[in-house]
Amino acid sequence: MGLSDLWRLAGRRWPVIALAVLVCVGAAYGYAQSQTATYTASSTCYVSMATGTSVNDSYQGGLAAQQRVRSYLELVTSQTVAQRVKDQLGLTISAETLRGRITAVAPPATTLIVVSATDRTPDGARRITDEVVSQFRHLVDQLETIQSDAAPAARVAVVDRAQMPSGPNGPQTTRLLALGLLGGLVLGGLGALALDRLDRRLRTSTQVEQIVPVPILSIIDDGKPSAAGELRRLRMRLADEPDFRVLLTSLSPHSEPDVAIGLARALADAGRRVVLVDADTTGEGSSTRMPATVGAGLSELLRRSTPLDNAITYWPEVGVSALPLGVPDLRTPDLLSSERFGEIMAKLCTDYDHVVVEAAPVPVAADALALARRCDITIGIVELGGTEGQLRGALATLGPDRLTGVVVFAPQRDALRNLLSAFGARR
Repeated sequence: MGLSDLWRLAGRRWPVIALAVLVCVGAAYGYAQSQTATYTASSTCYVSMATGTSVNDSYQGGLAAQQRVRSYLELVTSQTVAQRVKDQLGLTISAETLRGRITAVAPPATTLIVVSATDRTPDGARRITDEVVSQFRHLVDQLETIQSDAAPAARVAVVDRAQMPSGPNGPQTTRLLALGLLGGLVLGGLGALALDRLDRRLRTSTQVEQIVPVPILSIIDDGKPSAAGELRRLRMRLADEPDFRVLLTSLSPHSEPDVAIGLARALADAGRRVVLVDADTTGEGSSTRMPATVGAGLSELLRRSTPLDNAITYWPEVGVSALPLGVPDLRTPDLLSSERFGEIMAKLCTDYDHVVVEAAPVPVAADALALARRCDITIGIVELGGTEGQLRGALATLGPDRLTGVVVFAPQRDALRNLLSAFGARR
């Protein structure tokens, strides 16, 4: 998977990634806020040995002091020192807890010991550090004194006393938030990839081409200006017959009147007389976009012998004549198979060069099966975003022998407005 694929994946699944980032950053912030700020103070001590005045004695004393330092590190954090510090300062915490707050390190090849203590307040850290050093020195004097009236064999001197900490050790909120952001991006990316692998929806025309047994006549991309060119290509591919009746029906559960409207206008722009017939009994066809009409529609023509001319209306925005659906009832789908509808279609073919009929989606109604018998060309509209199962089911219902080709359509809000703008104002 290349960078372009990852970018498209992020574009499709950005809500998943955004949610993961929000959760992880929120968790990191909550964790940072739940942590108590701590302060650390440090003091430096120097270890020396009682030796003679010669150079060799000093050298041997230095080596002995370095060896002592290794043991003294354990003494600083010992239970004895912690208990004495607790008793001396009157601390309420246990000696074992206090031991966990005391650390001691020695730089390599030196006789220095850096003693540190951590507390919730700056003054507390300083006081505990100084007291730890004091009790540690006292313990060393006791252990290194062989005779009561003799000087200790080793001596611990304070080089730097503990100072008030300038700031807290943590929590490191910025670092935690950065880790939360990184973790959210990783988890969101993995979640987006998993969802994408499990998603069986149609995303590209290549996926549609692998399923449908007929050619793809046009790919109308999201109502963009390129859609106008695609509709012209569709018009050219249908131009083998000078006069034809074309049926457009959606193979997805949703009606797509934008394609029928766009094709009708493309045909009219070529100087042909075109009538757009809304036979979508779901009520979601092009009639919802037409100017309000008072007269009868297709449903009324099918129920009674109303003159056809009284139902035809001119749609100036598109530049074609239109036969709206009217007010359908329970009988309207059945009447689409009647001789009355055949008479209406024959009349329209006499008066117009092309008749563009839009039917209800195949997964919703069986109207397209009846209407296909009255038309020369049947085009299925495949909406990207539907599932493979829906498309295969619609193909099985309609039958591949009735289908001339398909149009791949990526819907967009206000797609009709974009299509009409792409064609420009009609002269």
